[in-house]
Amino acid sequence: MDTGVYRWGQLTARAPRIELRHAIADGTLVRLRRGWYALASARNETVHAVRAGGVLSCASALRMHGVWVPPANKLHIRGNDGATRDHPDWCRQSGRQPPELSAVDDLLTALRHASRCLSPEDFVVVCDSVINLGLMTSADLVAEFAGGPRRLRRVLDRIDGRAESGIETMVRLRLQSEHIRARPQVTIPMIGRVDFLVGTSLIIEVDGAAFHLNTDAYENDRLRDLRAHAFGYHPVRLTYAQVVYQWSSVGPLLVELVRRGEHMRCVEVPPLGTTLT
Repeated sequence: MDTGVYRWGQLTARAPRIELRHAIADGTLVRLRRGWYALASARNETVHAVRAGGVLSCASALRMHGVWVPPANKLHIRGNDGATRDHPDWCRQSGRQPPELSAVDDLLTALRHASRCLSPEDFVVVCDSVINLGLMTSADLVAEFAGGPRRLRRVLDRIDGRAESGIETMVRLRLQSEHIRARPQVTIPMIGRVDFLVGTSLIIEVDGAAFHLNTDAYENDRLRDLRAHAFGYHPVRLTYAQVVYQWSSVGPLLVELVRRGEHMRCVEVPPLGTTLT
């Protein structure tokens, strides 16, 4: 990953020293701290982390690797052992801190820091995303943290890489906490693949933050909901904001639907090839 922030040794491996000195003199390269320099195009959060004396890690680094990370305002920085002692609010992994090889930690180093920093739910969310993206397998994650505390191993038991977004993982975990089993990514004849199916008939769909910008998807999904109703299913559609920010209101309503038996309706799907009018 080219972050636009480099150690001096990385720069000298790319260009002659005289060219680098000219770049510093004309402002193309900016000194952040001893031994670290940035291009003008470098991302602000990376520049801030290095200028503060550390590097980008944990959730902030995972986001830069393309992993779905729960929204938060905190910038996740870590340093070496000495720097971390001076910054108790920085992230740290179990054991000694690794050397700072890059302005943004590699995936595995970022995950090690996330395992201590993030809440259990948030860590499962990022692990699910890592698996879904094909960056690591479930077995890889279990092996990596096999020597970790029992608390962490219990968290890893909850990962499931079938979720296609972090908010799907959030929904799955929160329903599990209410002893509701939601099967992810179920294909229903004449309807298609749904995010979750609870029991025989309660469909839960989770719309991402960008969903409402896509008019065609909006129209197609409303038609699919109507078809599901016609076959006896009870489709429920949750927005990004409802999952991330309003779950205290949404969660009890889903529990009530299950209590009322909406997940155990008798459904009747027409045979394949049936023309619906």
